[in-house]
Amino acid sequence: MPSFSFIRSSLSTVVYCIALAVNSLLLTIAIVRRESHWGYVVLLTLLLLYGVLQRFEWRRKQWIQTKESLTKQQVERRRQRLESLGTLASGIAHDLNNLLTPILMSGKMLQRETPNVDRVALADTIVAGATRGADLIAQLLTFARGGDGNQSPVQLAKLLPETGRILERTLPKGISLHVCVDSDLPEVIGDETEMSQLVMNLAINGRDAMNGDGELTIAAERVSFDSEHSCSYTVLPPGDYVRISVTDNGHGIDESIRDRIFEPFFSTKQRGNGTGLGLSTTIGIIQSHRGAIEVETKVGEGTTFHVLLPSVSH
Repeated sequence: MPSFSFIRSSLSTVVYCIALAVNSLLLTIAIVRRESHWGYVVLLTLLLLYGVLQRFEWRRKQWIQTKESLTKQQVERRRQRLESLGTLASGIAHDLNNLLTPILMSGKMLQRETPNVDRVALADTIVAGATRGADLIAQLLTFARGGDGNQSPVQLAKLLPETGRILERTLPKGISLHVCVDSDLPEVIGDETEMSQLVMNLAINGRDAMNGDGELTIAAERVSFDSEHSCSYTVLPPGDYVRISVTDNGHGIDESIRDRIFEPFFSTKQRGNGTGLGLSTTIGIIQSHRGAIEVETKVGEGTTFHVLLPSVSH
């Protein structure tokens, strides 16, 4: 049912159009009869001015609503990024411990005054371990900091393997990760951090669907459409695209909930195991990059999410 404000706005528009039409008609009749018509001219001017002001007010409200919507999306994405960061941190903690152990052992060896200690080799071990640790922390900070909304050419052929290396640290030992990226993959226009986040969200979703055992695949290839391509939530125009596919062989998505998986806060996980914003945040990122998403799933066999993003040549 239409809201009261919508009905009031519609009635106001109808009354305005009627008043404008009647005044224009009376002005025309007055001019034809060569009667005094300046009153109609003044009234017509006021009506036109009123219409311009109303249009300006409508545009201002639209701008405010758009700004509020964008702000809400940014907050939602930040919240989901923090959730993903917590997942990453729990997996990376073990790697950091493995890096610190040889550093501490090498430091203790250097403290000894034993003449047969290879100090150069120990120093190299410390430097190598510290460098790997710094790179690891830098990746986490980049992901946590998030994008500033500035879109630029992104090399997915480089980004996806890097994202895969971060993901490997969060996967249980029973899950194997495969990253398959075409060597001639074109660039896409987007925010590099948000690109990483959407792949991370889909991969973590796939990881949770496999219950600690299975295969997770991240693939990317170039595709072209000669005509409009219909997707789940939009229709893509003809052109060149990059298709990112994230596949798991988990339990699949039941038909009864398939239409709800992108709803904010919808989750099949137990309370406390996630906010339910992963897939809704992902589709928001995809839409802001003029892309689309498709879902292929079969209960008991697994799920594949296909993300289509326009390439630079599009």
